[in-house]
Amino acid sequence: MEYKKYDYDDYTVHLMKTDKFKSIYISLVLINEFKKESLTKNFVLRKLLTTSSKKLLNEVEVTRKVCDLYNSGIVISNTMSNNVITTNFDMEVLEDKYTEKGLLKNALEYFFDTIFYPNIIDGEFEESNYNLVLKSVNNYYDKIKENKNRYAYDRAFSLMDEEYLKYSENGDKEDLKNITRKSMVDYYNELLENANANIFVIGSFDEEELLDLINKNIKDKLHKNDNIYVDGSFTNNTKLKEKEETENNNQSILIMIYKVLNMTLRERNVILPVFNRILGVGNNSKLFKNVREKNSLCYDIRSSSLRNESIVTVQSGISYKDKDEVIDLIKKELNDIQNGNVSDEEFEEAIKFRNKSLKQFEDYNDSILYIKQGNVLYNGDDLEERKEMLKTVKKEEIVELSKKLDLSVIYMLKGDNENGQD
Repeated sequence: MEYKKYDYDDYTVHLMKTDKFKSIYISLVLINEFKKESLTKNFVLRKLLTTSSKKLLNEVEVTRKVCDLYNSGIVISNTMSNNVITTNFDMEVLEDKYTEKGLLKNALEYFFDTIFYPNIIDGEFEESNYNLVLKSVNNYYDKIKENKNRYAYDRAFSLMDEEYLKYSENGDKEDLKNITRKSMVDYYNELLENANANIFVIGSFDEEELLDLINKNIKDKLHKNDNIYVDGSFTNNTKLKEKEETENNNQSILIMIYKVLNMTLRERNVILPVFNRILGVGNNSKLFKNVREKNSLCYDIRSSSLRNESIVTVQSGISYKDKDEVIDLIKKELNDIQNGNVSDEEFEEAIKFRNKSLKQFEDYNDSILYIKQGNVLYNGDDLEERKEMLKTVKKEEIVELSKKLDLSVIYMLKGDNENGQD
């Protein structure tokens, strides 16, 4: 794969040329300062932009356009990392040779029209579509509790002290009352004006033609701003927070959140995924084998890591009566790793699994693109670096990293039926 970078006055274009795929994947990335009040606005804006524009006045017209473009729809998402909110505008387009001549040109025009020509009339978002979007957003907030695992996860993180960890990336219903059609236009303009903007494209394309299409559609739409992202690393922990809440559910859900203190870049990019596999990913992990299978104390259990946020979580579906025993066993499994109790078999299996995962990334254009985004924008490693660095990992590094985990939150969403039975 050939990678080239082009710096323009107001944005940067990153091109990854490969003939491995039959489609071209494009992603515009806007990085802005994190503000809690922006989260709900960002969620509403994403729906406003994808349901109408100056040219496509409603969702029916948008759907027809996407069908005409061989299902080249636009997905807008956001993520929070430390001090920034990142908004991604993504689209995948089949190459012209598999469809019809001019598809990429037409798809890119639709892509940039969606972003830069919203359905704004006299300084406000058009009323009928705005009302439909607000209704959809309200329905989303009303149904959040239906996904108990996600609800428990969000409630656990709400106990964190750090603002960028406390809140859901989709904001909350309470903030909707402060939003108007005019304030949404103000937020939209602020988003574009203050963003650090990068465009990533992967696929087989005529480089000169593609750059010409991008520059014609995006020129004078953005402003030159630095990437303000900074790596986050906890130097100390606050007092452990514990909370229980009750919901109508057939089982209880336990969430434990650990901060990883003073984590190095190597630990974040290379060691943490291997450690996480050993602790709680898959049927061979310590948590699965010893908490679920050996002691039969949970219906499911897994760990996950948020690398940029220096966070490790453990999530488990249990019977409430087993809460204390499950917590003690989770702590014991982590303590075993901290004491060096990682077998050669566990270590080698984790390395093998991680290597397999990295190879699988190569089969998907969006995975390659996202890894490059992390490499360029957030001090991450690229795919080849990951594979090479994985070969250098030592068991002792897993042990040392495990010692940096500090428990911050224990949250229990208690089910009405304590036995967790249907």
